[in-house]
Amino acid sequence: MLKTLERGAGYVFYVAVAKAHRGTGVAALLMRDALGLFKAAGLTDAFASVEQDNLPSERLFAAEGFTRTSLGEVSKKYGLLHALNMYRMMVVVPGEILLHRTLEGVS
Repeated sequence: MLKTLERGAGYVFYVAVAKAHRGTGVAALLMRDALGLFKAAGLTDAFASVEQDNLPSERLFAAEGFTRTSLGEVSKKYGLLHALNMYRMMVVVPGEILLHRTLEGVS
């Protein structure tokens, strides 16, 4: 599930793969498709959030170029009010970490 945020940013809201198909590369294909859709829509950044203890999901996003970020880092680029609104739209909750990547190089 994808969501477009304000000011050229997209959010990967949810990635789900049936247990029988996990570990087969389906999630990576979904991620690449999502990033391509964001890029085609003219977005410049992508965000995602994962639960702190969900290492498989964090590894999936890391493999696609995402790194951990924070409200402070998002505020530096977008300004505090826009960053707070983005967090509200992403519904980042305690116990989750926020991930980010630029869409440069995505085709």
